[in-house]
Amino acid sequence: MADKEFGIFDHLERRKDQAVADLYEGRLKFLEAADTAGIRTYHLAEHHATPLGMAPSPSVFLSAVAQRTQNIRFGPLLYLLPLYEPVRTT
Repeated sequence: MADKEFGIFDHLERRKDQAVADLYEGRLKFLEAADTAGIRTYHLAEHHATPLGMAPSPSVFLSAVAQRTQNIRFGPLLYLLPLYEPVRTT
């Protein structure tokens, strides 16, 4: 039987008293630990005009994830296509 692999589904939601920079740094440290612990995948949701909207451009946050992790595979759950130029999502 193959080993089980685990992944993380995430949206960047912050507390009202939390600075956005602190949210990002905390989440990146969490992902470093997840990568070290053997978590296989990370997927980030994109939300707009909601309290969950702290990652209005998943690609930017995922670029930071790429700088801080070694093994975890990551990507956006989806792109809201009407909000992007077609070349940007290819």
